[in-house]
Amino acid sequence: MDASVPAALRCARCGGAVDGTLHTRSGYVVGYYVLHTGSTEEAAVRRRDDEAPITYRRVLQPLDVVSCPRCFAAPEVRRLWLAFGDQP
Repeated sequence: MDASVPAALRCARCGGAVDGTLHTRSGYVVGYYVLHTGSTEEAAVRRRDDEAPITYRRVLQPLDVVSCPRCFAAPEVRRLWLAFGDQP
């Protein structure tokens, strides 16, 4: 395989290959959904010396979770995606 050609995206749940979103004159058909996630750590930044630091989560190891439209429509998958990031 040519290194310049990206690997096909696959659904993390069913393993099926996914296509990009198809745009037409009257609408569109979603090809896949992506959740951008990964391991994080707390970090802080100050814009000026006299400002309080702003705390945020810095992504250390990015990970994309891909879902095909069929799996994304499943109630248990939707619940997981909607609850993502909620603290226990």
